[in-house]
Amino acid sequence: MAAHVGLSRSAVSRAFTEGASIHPDKRQRILAAAKELGYQPNFFARTLSTPAQRKRSNLVAILTSDFSNPYQSYLFEELSTALQLSGKQPMLLNVKQAEDLDQAILRLSGYQVDGVIAVMGSLPAASFSQCLKLSLPLVTMGRADERGRIPSVQTDNYRAGQLAAQHLLKAGLTRLGFVCGRADGQASIERLAGFGDALTEHGVDAPQVLHAGRYGYSAGFEVATRELEVLRHLEGVFCASDALAMGLLDSCREVANLNVPGQLRVIGCDDVPQAAWQGYQLSTVAQPVADMVAAVLSLLEKQWQGLHSELAAVRVAPSLVLRRT
Repeated sequence: MAAHVGLSRSAVSRAFTEGASIHPDKRQRILAAAKELGYQPNFFARTLSTPAQRKRSNLVAILTSDFSNPYQSYLFEELSTALQLSGKQPMLLNVKQAEDLDQAILRLSGYQVDGVIAVMGSLPAASFSQCLKLSLPLVTMGRADERGRIPSVQTDNYRAGQLAAQHLLKAGLTRLGFVCGRADGQASIERLAGFGDALTEHGVDAPQVLHAGRYGYSAGFEVATRELEVLRHLEGVFCASDALAMGLLDSCREVANLNVPGQLRVIGCDDVPQAAWQGYQLSTVAQPVADMVAAVLSLLEKQWQGLHSELAAVRVAPSLVLRRT
């Protein structure tokens, strides 16, 4: 590459190094030649040969699981896009079990990742102690650290439950239900708490709780089919995720012949792209994903800058999106 453009290797290296000193014309000449030759620098090898105090791989790992829930795919797309726009390279690890987490984090240290974003609402924050031991910058999503040692970003899930309850109550409905996701999922637990407390404040009975056990579409279809008689008695139901709500909707249509919204109002939570599909037009409580992603990147940047005193647990306000259901 250097010989092709008639410049030194150090000049080529500076052209691909963010913030490095090089004349704009030289940088443009090198980048044009790289495009012509199909050349890409080996950033990983460069990291290995850089002095320790300057090592930066620009790799950021995203740990996630449960891709049966479309919210996970939606969030990963938004996170990876934002990282790439900021000059980082996302690296996905699918961690299905808590016991796999330590090994996953140890593998990450071998790639010299600059940071970790853990999207795992069902795992306690203590599970990420390996990141702390390795001094890996870390932000969790979907799970706050009660010890205050790990920064986190979440939707205000309690408020999400309140918004769903207030809408159904405003419609004059009082026989209401809630479809839970994972029993150990912090988001599901908090959404139920907000939903139930709002009903109590208005003198309405606590919601009938239906346990799906997961957040995905099939779980929603299965719990609705299993609890058809309960649903026939209810006037409205709030689901812990959009995927659960969409599965429930299809069960109501195909199995129970139950009209939505004529006989039953349904509200989801997340506002994944599929919620707006014509076949669903699902009313939902939207997670502010763009704001959450921006908060995650801000918390990582503070750790890279050593501003640990400014780290916090961030809660972002949700909003109600009304559609057909």
